[in-house]
Amino acid sequence: MARMTAARAAVEILKREGVTDAFGVPGAAINPFYAALKASGGIAHTLARHVEGASHMAEGYTRTHPGNIGVCIGTSGPAGTDMITGLYSATGDSIPILCITGQAPPAV
Repeated sequence: MARMTAARAAVEILKREGVTDAFGVPGAAINPFYAALKASGGIAHTLARHVEGASHMAEGYTRTHPGNIGVCIGTSGPAGTDMITGLYSATGDSIPILCITGQAPPAV
């Protein structure tokens, strides 16, 4: 049986759900997801200058593309915190967005 990484599985699920665009900032903990995103193809990525900006871009995408969902991607730690403003803005107006963050590997 062929094996698939969790990052690749996540990308395939996004594609099956109809995601065509994502916004974000690469970083060490999310780079495996970005590699899977590039290898798989089919989801366009827009590089933001800041993760907070990416979350607002995802919100704007959802507002302008009814029936789709904006996706924001960031690395672990501060990126997740930086997404909160965009998440709050989207939640305040009942706009669905999906924010994905990486996870630093635990110490062994």
